[in-house]
Amino acid sequence: METMEIVDCSGIPQDVVAKTISNLKCLRYLLLTHAGRVFGPKCVESLIQSNCKLSCLSIGGAYLFKDEDAARLIGGLPTLQSLAFDTCPLLGSKFVEAIGKTSNLLELSLGELPLSEDSLEKLAASSDALRNVKNLTLTSMAGMTDSLLTEILRATGDSLESLDVSHNHDLSDACLSGIRRYNSRLRSLSMNSVKELTSAGLVTFFFHPVEGLPPPPKLKLLDLGSCDYHAVTDEVVDLVTASASANYGAASASYVSRSGGLAQLNVQGSALVTDEMLERLAETSANTLTDLNVSFCPLITDKGLGYLVSKVGYQLAKIHVWGCAQLSDEFFDGHRRVNDRSLEILGAWIKKSGTRSLR
Repeated sequence: METMEIVDCSGIPQDVVAKTISNLKCLRYLLLTHAGRVFGPKCVESLIQSNCKLSCLSIGGAYLFKDEDAARLIGGLPTLQSLAFDTCPLLGSKFVEAIGKTSNLLELSLGELPLSEDSLEKLAASSDALRNVKNLTLTSMAGMTDSLLTEILRATGDSLESLDVSHNHDLSDACLSGIRRYNSRLRSLSMNSVKELTSAGLVTFFFHPVEGLPPPPKLKLLDLGSCDYHAVTDEVVDLVTASASANYGAASASYVSRSGGLAQLNVQGSALVTDEMLERLAETSANTLTDLNVSFCPLITDKGLGYLVSKVGYQLAKIHVWGCAQLSDEFFDGHRRVNDRSLEILGAWIKKSGTRSLR
């Protein structure tokens, strides 16, 4: 067996998991979510002693997983390419130091860990370990600041394709220039619930040209949900779609042609986006858009969403409209794909006519 994934293993004794791991000499992927007391010193020792060539390790919610054990584990698994630790309250600086000594990481995901600024500075100094990372997740970090994130992104070089820094409440517009400067290959950016972002900062981030900065990243996925309700505007999304669907001329600083477009966009909670944003998406992302979240966006209307559905291809699979009380049966029962089960309208749990909707 090469892969063991247990979604909720909190009720399994640690001895059982440790014994199982010790017998899996070909194990390459280990994913334990809601690990509770399952993943601790015994499992760590079993993994190291098994001499398996583990490629992916993902541990979540392990409250017995100690910092020194995490450091030993990372040091004893030289084949690791994907590492994810989430909500493990005993982790600290030692495992960060161990990450700095690795050289094969392609994915790193750290979420809701009690890492201090000193620990994050050590991560930022790990240029050899981060230089090949393509997917980086650093969410809910109490010690994360604009300058620390910039230094970490500098360490990744130009390899990064996906960045998630959601729920870091001390981040602001000041981190955006670092993202643009050091991550030109970025295709996915998640900044959900980063409350200090402003519309002026986002406009500058996606505007081209800006002296001293390369062109903005050509994103396929952008998550700006639950930011400040005035941060995301039609102008911001217009610039996002322009950069996502543009080719930049080598001899000029302007857009010379359009191709591609956004695949996923989350603007949940924006009080300023309107149907103009939907028209822009239909124009630039008709063949690419698959998932759109406009929940709690009060200026989105039946006509705007109906127009979007009529223009965008059948790859569009989900539209999230939670909290959009202004929408009515005109859209829910009137758009062109109303009988197409491949399109989910999420949030239309009750229609204004009073009859329950199954959508």
